[in-house]
Amino acid sequence: MYKNTNINNPAGYSTTKAALLYLTKWLAKTVSPKIRCNMISPGGLEANQSKLFKKKYINKVPLKRMTTAEDLIGPTIFLSSEMSKYITGQNIFVDGGFSL
Repeated sequence: MYKNTNINNPAGYSTTKAALLYLTKWLAKTVSPKIRCNMISPGGLEANQSKLFKKKYINKVPLKRMTTAEDLIGPTIFLSSEMSKYITGQNIFVDGGFSL
């Protein structure tokens, strides 16, 4: 997906995201039951990427578009509300199905 684009996929990004997932799980166990801790993993956020990159990315997404900041509002409100009062230590993918 990154071939012939000016975007690379450094190991630092992947390892940092994995570390945040395990930190979320650790916090969920450590600070419960008073505090719930969850994580949102957005898909590729549409920004100033090249047309080539966007085309390659969108072809891998079942919903056929990149993630926008607005896509993150609903899950954030849900996890911040009492509607998610029995959810902790979870990672919610907001990626249009990319992770499938």
